[in-house]
Amino acid sequence: MIDYHLRILLFLLFVSVLLSWQYLLPRKPLQQWRIRWRHNVSLLVIDALLVRLLQPLLLTGVALLPSPFTPLASLPNLLAIAFSLILLDFIIYWQHRLFHKIPWLWRLHRVHHSDPELDTTSAVRFHPIEILLSLVIKAVAIWLFGITAAAVLIFDILLNSLAMFNHTNINLPKSIERPLRWLIVTPAMHRIHHSRIQEEANRNFGFCLSLWDRCCKSYLADSQHGDKQLNIGLPQTTAYAPKSLLELLNMPFSLHIKGKGRSS
Repeated sequence: MIDYHLRILLFLLFVSVLLSWQYLLPRKPLQQWRIRWRHNVSLLVIDALLVRLLQPLLLTGVALLPSPFTPLASLPNLLAIAFSLILLDFIIYWQHRLFHKIPWLWRLHRVHHSDPELDTTSAVRFHPIEILLSLVIKAVAIWLFGITAAAVLIFDILLNSLAMFNHTNINLPKSIERPLRWLIVTPAMHRIHHSRIQEEANRNFGFCLSLWDRCCKSYLADSQHGDKQLNIGLPQTTAYAPKSLLELLNMPFSLHIKGKGRSS
């Protein structure tokens, strides 16, 4: 219960800080924030009711189960936690790539990419079925590798915090942003992943460590049109933006996206 309350407290604290940051020092004015926020917050509420409220308890419970394969058990606690965080981040990186590669998974994930602008709330814009599948993948990894409950708690906080950070509508000075992205995924690095250009949307898959994109050859340093001209939204569409929450929830079951432009 303490872990659950800590997650909620840190989530609210981090959201407040990032929303204030992007309000005071925005990268660019948000033109559609009212309808987007309604959609994104509504999806957060649905996801929380269906999945997210159970996630901390479920993953912590899985971490307490005996594992068939325990490569981390012989390591000192701090080292085991560090390796666990790196391993989980690597798994999430490949999960993200699979959601782009496999057509039926992409139909779920395109709900996230359909946001026509990026800000802190974009980090919670996921279809409930995708959240459920992600939960199952993490639970299997935790059980299989014998990852401890402490590592699960820390990773959950890091993943949520850094995902919100790299979606936030802020501009970091290049003198800070370029060195920082050698360690973690920055907003400028992740914005490229939300480009409407397919080739750019299939790059920069990381959420926490930027290492995986560099090692797995999916890293792209700059958008072909530059950061200021980067067109955010669903790949291979020109100006598509969902008009209702129902349209978002129905998106995985629609073969074709209605609206201006075309979609894969």
